Amino acid sequence: MKDKFSTYSQVELTRRSMLQGLTAVAGTAAVGGVAGMPVAARAQDLPVVTAYGVPTAALKDWAPMEASIGVRCDLSGTSNDVGVFMRDIMASNLGDSTDIFIFESGTEDILGPRGFYAEIDTANPELSLWERTSDDWKRSDVVTDSEGTQWGVPVIGNADSFGYFPGKLGLAPDSEEELSWSLMFDDEDTRGRVAYGQGWAYSFPSAALYLKSKGAAEIGNVADMTGDEAKVVADFLIERKKAGQFRTLYGAFEEQIQLLTNQEVDVINCWEPAVREANIVLGADATRYAYTKEGYFKWGHGAYVAKQAMERDNVANIYKVLNYFLSGEYRALQARDRGYAGPNMDLGVEYAEENGWSGDEVAALKATEAKVAKKFSKPFVSTTTPQNSADIEDQWQRFLNA
Repeated sequence: MKDKFSTYSQVELTRRSMLQGLTAVAGTAAVGGVAGMPVAARAQDLPVVTAYGVPTAALKDWAPMEASIGVRCDLSGTSNDVGVFMRDIMASNLGDSTDIFIFESGTEDILGPRGFYAEIDTANPELSLWERTSDDWKRSDVVTDSEGTQWGVPVIGNADSFGYFPGKLGLAPDSEEELSWSLMFDDEDTRGRVAYGQGWAYSFPSAALYLKSKGAAEIGNVADMTGDEAKVVADFLIERKKAGQFRTLYGAFEEQIQLLTNQEVDVINCWEPAVREANIVLGADATRYAYTKEGYFKWGHGAYVAKQAMERDNVANIYKVLNYFLSGEYRALQARDRGYAGPNMDLGVEYAEENGWSGDEVAALKATEAKVAKKFSKPFVSTTTPQNSADIEDQWQRFLNA
């Protein structure tokens, strides 16, 4: 068995990105400013915690956090490309100038043991919400490694499934019926009316989950299949592709929205915000985001502390920001403005009620809390760094080229 750090799936991702040009973080856009106000014009007397990561973790306006904890967060954004993210950290000594890294699950398995992340001090007095945070979030694979070491604090997450048109499937617009992934892969009523994502990390595991759930394939970890397991799934997808199951294979998030808004498909594996955006155009509940029988593509973003930051004099402020990610204020604002879930949703509801949010806004938060609890009771947790990445990608290419 290969050393986990020498596999193509992880360090090779970083190596390939380096070959594209070691531009490090030059050109990344700071997204930490208050909307419409230059960073230089904001409360300069506040201590600053610098962050680098996915901009979806940022509030649309950091001002509430600044007022609550007296700390400013300057977040430089990156794409969701794990190779670029790890390159910037590993090759550019980014921890010398950055306090917190924010990214999807997987990097903690590599960058933690390799000394780029500091272990989280769960006893730090500023991390006051840690004990009351559910283990489903704080001890998940998003923020711990295979040995159980705590490398991060959970920030946001969701459980992805597929968008669909209830009217076209004969379902009530407000239906919460659990649907099968067979609608995506194996249903004559949807054949030729399905859009399937081109990215294997997002789309391949869902097909594996479907086959495993119905007993058609023996698969250990659907998020990290062996080559033989991936071949079985690819063979199934090739057969369904030749049968005309898929109308199109899409790429970008904008295509998800377009396919739904134009009503070009009946079913599409997509991000939940795509359904929200489509309904702005088509009307409430024109499209729905499925509850599923088999499970979900569960993802999460964690906040990880740069190892070097623990030797600077800003540790207390760093932990204040980490704790804020667990707070009701952050949870409520993220759920309202972006539709994302996360730990301590009940505190988000309390915050909204105590701060005079409208009845509809509070009801929406409660609905999100219930939705997340329902979805997170099922498998599986995704990862950006499967150890069998090379074999998985080879089999996915077979499907794409068929």
